[in-house]
Amino acid sequence: MRRPIPALLADLHPRFHHVGVAVRSIEKSLDFYTGILGMTPLGPSVEVPPQHVRVRFLQAEPGVRIELVEGLDESSPVEQILSRLGGGTYHICYEVDDLDEALARLRRERCRLIQSFEMPEIQPRYFAFMLSPDRRLFELCQCEGE
Repeated sequence: MRRPIPALLADLHPRFHHVGVAVRSIEKSLDFYTGILGMTPLGPSVEVPPQHVRVRFLQAEPGVRIELVEGLDESSPVEQILSRLGGGTYHICYEVDDLDEALARLRRERCRLIQSFEMPEIQPRYFAFMLSPDRRLFELCQCEGE
């Protein structure tokens, strides 16, 4: 019998970090998310070169973050989402205590690593995008020193 995924990573303390939302323009989307929904920006927009995107985090309520994701050029994965779906929610991110260990365990469970990268100037610092066995995109992150 297969172990359920939560038990597989339980000792790495997976916890919700954010929901990624593909948008054509972060600046144009801010009016809706901050002005209408009342979310609070958690700092400035930041470029993520490995993904060819710009992101900006918003706080919806304690413990609930939204990541607005805008493509920087045609090679950005978010541009494909925008052209196919017109934007919207496309990934959920979970923070773990040990990203390398989580990746190793999930690969054994037939999850496929799409890309991993480091962003030394922000927290969380380490990131990985994966596909679940049923081809659903999800992200893992780890803060520095954890």
